[in-house]
Order: sequence, then C-alpha cells, then structure tokens
Amino acid sequence: MDHVAEVTVVLSSGEVVTFGGNDDERASMLADGLGAIRDAYAEEIEVRFPKILRSNGGYGLDRLGPPGAPADPVKILCGSEGTLGVVVRAVLNLVPVPRHRGLCVLHFRDLFDALETAPRLLAHQPSAVELVDRMIIEAGRRNPALSSHCAFLQDDPDALLVVEMEDVNDRILASRLAALAADVQKDSPAYAAVVMKAPSEQEEVWALRRAGLGLLMARPGDRQSYAFVEDTAVAPNRLAEYIRRFRAILDAEGVEAGCYAHASVGCLHVRPVLNLKKADDVERMRRIAEAVVELARSFGGTMTGEHGDGIVRSRWLERLYGPRIIEAFRRVKTLFDPAGLLNPGKIVDPLPMTEHLRFGPDWRGRTVKTHLDFREHGGLVGLASMCSGVGACRQRLVGTMCPSYLATGDETHTTRARANALRIALSNRAWLEGLSDPALEEVMDLCIACKACKRECPTGVDMARMKAEYLAHRHLRQGVPPRARFVADLPARLRWMSKTPRLCNLIARSRPVRTWLQLRLGLDARMPLPHLARRTFRAWYRRHRRKRTSRSAPRGTCVYFVDTWTNPFTPEVGIATVRLLEAAGFDVVCPETLCCGRPAISQGLLQEAAALARHNVRELAPYVSSGVPIVGTEPSCLSTFRDEVPQLVRTPDARMLADRVVMVDALLRRLLDENPAGLRLADLPPLLFHAHCHQKALWGVEDAAALLRRLGGDRARVLDAGCCGMAGAFGHELEHYDIAGRMGEQRLFPAVRARGSAKVAVTGFSCRQQIEHRTGVRVRHLVEYLADAVAGPPG
Repeated sequence: MDHVAEVTVVLSSGEVVTFGGNDDERASMLADGLGAIRDAYAEEIEVRFPKILRSNGGYGLDRLGPPGAPADPVKILCGSEGTLGVVVRAVLNLVPVPRHRGLCVLHFRDLFDALETAPRLLAHQPSAVELVDRMIIEAGRRNPALSSHCAFLQDDPDALLVVEMEDVNDRILASRLAALAADVQKDSPAYAAVVMKAPSEQEEVWALRRAGLGLLMARPGDRQSYAFVEDTAVAPNRLAEYIRRFRAILDAEGVEAGCYAHASVGCLHVRPVLNLKKADDVERMRRIAEAVVELARSFGGTMTGEHGDGIVRSRWLERLYGPRIIEAFRRVKTLFDPAGLLNPGKIVDPLPMTEHLRFGPDWRGRTVKTHLDFREHGGLVGLASMCSGVGACRQRLVGTMCPSYLATGDETHTTRARANALRIALSNRAWLEGLSDPALEEVMDLCIACKACKRECPTGVDMARMKAEYLAHRHLRQGVPPRARFVADLPARLRWMSKTPRLCNLIARSRPVRTWLQLRLGLDARMPLPHLARRTFRAWYRRHRRKRTSRSAPRGTCVYFVDTWTNPFTPEVGIATVRLLEAAGFDVVCPETLCCGRPAISQGLLQEAAALARHNVRELAPYVSSGVPIVGTEPSCLSTFRDEVPQLVRTPDARMLADRVVMVDALLRRLLDENPAGLRLADLPPLLFHAHCHQKALWGVEDAAALLRRLGGDRARVLDAGCCGMAGAFGHELEHYDIAGRMGEQRLFPAVRARGSAKVAVTGFSCRQQIEHRTGVRVRHLVEYLADAVAGPPG
C-alpha cells in the first residue's frame, strides 16, 4: 500500500469517487470524516496498533498520520477487503528494477536454528529473507514439475533461508554475497551456504519457494493445510521464540503444519493440517485460533500480517485491538457504507469463523463410478475439491492456464469455476443436481483439456481428466453426439483414406462436403481440413527399412511411436525423426500400434480409448520391459501414454510405459549431455519455438530449450505465449471457431507475426494447423529443423 498513489472506487451508494488525485467534494468529505475518527481515537490507536513491520488487521487507522494532519483515504481503502468500496482503478508508484540480484541459500538441520539465524542476516541489508521448511522441501522433491528445480539442495535440510541481495554494481553484489556466506558459515548452525548469481539458478530456488502454498495444499485426501492462523506476524527478533510456542500449541492438539514465507519481516505462514469434514477438527481449528490470538497479542504481534481478516480472523480483532478500536472501525464502515451492503460480516460485525465452511461436518460427497482413476483423491469429487480458490487460473501474462478465461475474461470459464461447479454438483449441497445439471454444460464447454492446470494450478487441479469423465457420464444419459463419434472414429477412417489421398483430399475439400460437415456435424467450413500426404510415413518407413543396407546401431534399438497425425498428414516429421535417431546411433523400429486414444478421450469416449490403450500396451510392453526407449513427436499422443493410459489400463506394463515414453527432444538432449560428439549438428537458423500445451504441462520445455541453446544460441527462443486455441477438434467446431482464434490472439499469434526473420518451430500438429491458418506463417516441427542440422535441408 506504500506505493498506491490513487484509487477510484464505487461506493455502496453507486457513487464513483477518486481518492489521492485532485479530490472532489465527496472525496474531501470522506477524508475529513476519516480524520475526525482518527483524532477521536488517537490515544487508543497509539496504544493498540502493533508496532511491527507487517500489520494489516482491521482498518489502517495508524496509517493516517498524526492527529490534525490531512487523512489520506487511500491508506484505509488498501486492505479494506471490499468492505468500504469496490476498487475499479488504481495508480501505482513505480520503483527501479534492481540491475543485479543474487541469492545465498542457507541450509539448516533444524527449523529453529534457521529462525534464530534470520535476525542477524538483516545487518547485511538483504532485500528478502524467505523461509522454506521440510514439508515444502520434501513435497517439492516428490513433485514431477518441481523435482528438477531441487538440484541446488544440499543433503537433507530441515529448513532453508533464501537470502536475496540487490545492488547497482555487480562486483559489489558479489562481495556482499561472499561476506554473507563467510559470516554465516563462520558462526551459525547453517551447514551449507549456496551462492547464486545466474538468473537461471536463482529461478530454480524461487520456483520452489513460489510453489510453497500449492505444495502444502496439494495433499490428496480430506486432511488439508488450512489458512486461519497463517498470517500472524511479530518482530523479527522474536520470531524464533514465537514459532516455538506456536508449535507447542499445535503439538498439544496433535496437529502438523507447514511453515514458510517472510522471515525478514517476522511474518511466517503456518498452515495446520486438519480434516474440516469432521466436527472434532472444526472445534480443534477454533481452539488453535484462540490460542494463537493470545500468543500473537502477548508478543505485540498481529493475526493479520498481510492477507486480510476475512471471516476466519475478523472475530479476533476485538481481542487484539479492544472495544474502542472496534468502535472506530464501525464508524469507518458507516462513513463509507452506511447501509452495510459491501462484503458484510468482515472486519465489522463479524460472522463466527466456524460457519460458512466450504465443507464442514455436514458435507457429503457423492460417489460415482469412473473410467479414469481418481482413487488417490477419494473419487472425482475429491479431485474437484482440490481447488483452493486462489485464482491462479486468472493469470494473464505468463504460462498457459487458463486459455478460455484469457479469451473471455469471464470467471465462468476458469479452472476454479469448473472445479467448484463439479464439487457442488457431486456433494449434498442443493445448488446443482449432480452431473446432469444443465449448469455444468456451460461451465465445462470451453475447457479445451490443455492440461495446463495440472502443472500451473498450485494444487494440481486436473480439469482435463475431470472433463473427459464428465463427458463420458453425459454420453451415458444423452447418447453420443454424431460429431463426438466422428472425431473419435477419425483415426480408423484415416487408415483407409490414406490409401487414396488425392481422391479423399478432393472430396473432403469440396463445397458440398464442407457444407454437409458444417450443417450435420458442426465443423466450421472456415477452418481448412488437414491435407493427406501422397505417401504415409509408414509406407516410407517400410521402403526405408528394405533399402537400408547398413544397420549399425551402437546405441541399440529405439521405438518411434507413429501417431495418428504424423502418419497420414505430416510424414516428413516422422522421416526427420528416423534420420535423427539413426544419426545418433539407434536402430529405429515402429511397431504396429494404433491411435493413442486422444481423440476418443477428448470426446469422452473412454471405453473406446481403453480398448486402444490395451492394444498399444500389449504391442509396446516387450520393448518397455527390455529397457528400450519409446519416443514420439506428438505431445498430445505421448501425454496419453503418460497420463491417461495408466488410468485406463491399470497394469504394471501400462505404468512402466508411462515412465518410459519421452519426447524425442528429451532423448537427444540426454545423448548430447552424455556425449556432445555423439551427434554432430550444425547451427540452427533463427527460430521461435512454441511448445504444445501437453508438452509444457507434463514434461516442460527445458529439454527443447537446452537443444535450442546448444544449437541456436541467442538466435533461438522459446515462446512463453500460452495456447494456440486449436485443441484437436475444438478449433474446427462451429461454435468454438471464433473463441479458439481469440485464445491464440492473446499472446501467441502476435509473437509469431512479430518474428522478424526467424522461422517458427512447433511440436504439436494442432498448433501447426492453427498458427498457419490464423497467421499465414509456414510452420515446421522442431525435429525437422534438427534433422536439417544433421543432413542439410531437404532437396
């Protein structure tokens, strides 16, 4: 709030008022009213408000200046939680971005050793000192998306202190970091001090720290970490003793907790693990809160360091501030919102903290039989209930989640809304009538199953899995729509269509057929159908195997999974892959697999997908058991093996296949890391690389990025530009064609148009179609550029 210069708010009366600029008469009147309240309670404010670095409880009367000074309503409105007005505009002061940053990551065998060390670090003038405890560290090491970020960890720490320093001079920064490390190692319990100056190394650490909340909340099952005493703050030099006594309260109740956040300012987020579906734990939550309120008060601290009061903490304000300050808060509320319309029950006249719980002892979930595996979360409703409501699915500038919200700006189309709707529909709350409720149709419609939420949601809400299951249940009630059946059966049709590609292309692109497809199946005629190649990849491969005289394969056998799209539409991708792998020393085999099942899964035809999965597992099992790598070039197909196949075919062979399958770029990176001379590749041309959403979600893009850095240097760039919007058949659908375009226009298409002389590389067939159609820019698969670097461009 120190950097908020001006806000425009809508009051409960409907008036729109701007504070902090050239205040109008209404703004001045409210400012004068605030000044009068502050002056009337000045002595009580001085005595009662905590004198600590982080305090945001109630209304910030202590931020209004001394008695008699002009009162700035901006200081009250910040942190008022929508109880005084709805902020529709804010003007912020900017501060310079530090030129140089560095980290010193201190490792401790004991949490309290870390907390006792934290205050002495302040003498080194750090910009931040962040604590990460064992619960988060261990969860990070187990998490597939974060385990690669944990390489900086030394041995087995109970706690970390992440000390950040900033400076305008790189040499001075290096000296300060070295002095800190030397000081700590000379006379502290820290057993390791890892200094990091490279931004990429620092990002590894911050990735784990940022994920702290999500890691604590991503526990499957009913026992979850809850936020009700997670925002207490005290003076930093008293933090260690405070947390000792806090921990004693939890130990007395038999409750574990995760602990992380801002040691430099005395504000740690402690989240006790409870099952609030049990009456005993609801009562235990209340007892813990009461004890912690008294503890914080005795330390001159607060229950609300930075997160606001809400329902869970508002009732404790009188304990902390006394009845006179609560009276002042009520006068502030009446001044701005005399009718009490805005966010009632918070700060003033609070509701009991144990009412209006999301779950509570009376909550019951409905058990439904599922095709996919939800056992880890106690069923479909358990996975839906993992949504914490934090709203990371509303992010706009980074990542992929959630494409439909980015395109519409409508909360209905967030991962959060879908998870909440499913949770309610599958519970004994009376708002939605099970999976058949029509409201679910709208909320699920624009989910494109990109899987971004599986990786980017702090609690790992897997909406793609839930949508597939939802569609399967809808088909049981309503029957399978013709378009869904057409899309799911397309791979089988392509096998015979590819025998007469010229004729089929002519027919498919004719006006009568496109009109029929649009009118009968709702496939938009504006979206071109993919063009069948004159020769399939498998036809080329059979001829290639016959012609190949030398089969020197020092690296042994490698299986290339031939996906549904590469074989008939883009055989050049498969050809490039075989040439790359053979140049790397592999004997490439292509078993007679069928479609991975992704088209069927996307349409909710899970029984059909299971049949395909069983065939493919049988076909690939001998190679998997022999340790042969299984590679592919289409992320949506490989993600099926990695994600859905072990759920549809619950056998050891299916689980082994999921562990073995990799993108070809991952295999090549590993080979080059082990032996840089094992595959000679020329430099790549300037490239922009856009990864398929499933690749980003399940494997990440680091393998491809490492190859591009090795071969392209600064001339190759990985785009962080969200989703193209195609999502298989979604971009072809009449009702979704426009919204699919808007998804790509958020960041990806503008980046492609602004590429300059760079070429565009992708890994997904859908991405290739969508980018070419929407931008007119020719796109190739990444492996095609890599194959060019081995053999030169195709003649």
